[in-house]
Amino acid sequence: MKGTTPRTKPAVERRTDLLDATETLLLSRGVDGFTIEDVTTGAGVAKGTFYLHFANKGDLLDALRERYVRRFAEAQLAEARKHHGVAGVQAWIRAGVAEYLGDVRLHDMLFHPASRGQSDPPDTVTTTLADLLAALDHPPADPEVTATILYAAMHGVTDHIIHAPDTADRMLTGLDDLVRAVLT
Repeated sequence: MKGTTPRTKPAVERRTDLLDATETLLLSRGVDGFTIEDVTTGAGVAKGTFYLHFANKGDLLDALRERYVRRFAEAQLAEARKHHGVAGVQAWIRAGVAEYLGDVRLHDMLFHPASRGQSDPPDTVTTTLADLLAALDHPPADPEVTATILYAAMHGVTDHIIHAPDTADRMLTGLDDLVRAVLT
């Protein structure tokens, strides 16, 4: 019939609904404070639908972590593409700090050892940075090692800013200086 709403959503939408419901529950109740039934109720799906997408709660948390990392890396790459050369790497790092600071609680809940599921997510973030470094006019000798070091610096500075927000400008300037020193 024309104009009627379909009774079922596409599988990708159902999976997104399940992940969204899990994120909400994770933030409100913590990792151990919700069940698969809570997730399916929050997503408005039958319990069987859950098992079409995930084997268990650990698998669900792995998928949520992978989604978080993918969004994080995409935001960084989008910022980096607005610039050229070293400025693109600096934009990538600053975007990473902003993404992390924008959702510290979710990040920490997903990546704290208690929330670990069955596997680690792919290292999308440092791989993206390594690819960005390799594409520079004058790439570092080992983009993967350089990416790992710069990522660690970004993460450390972000953690510092969380505990001492008044140092943010100084810390971000220091990161910019580090990138320039490493890449020029």
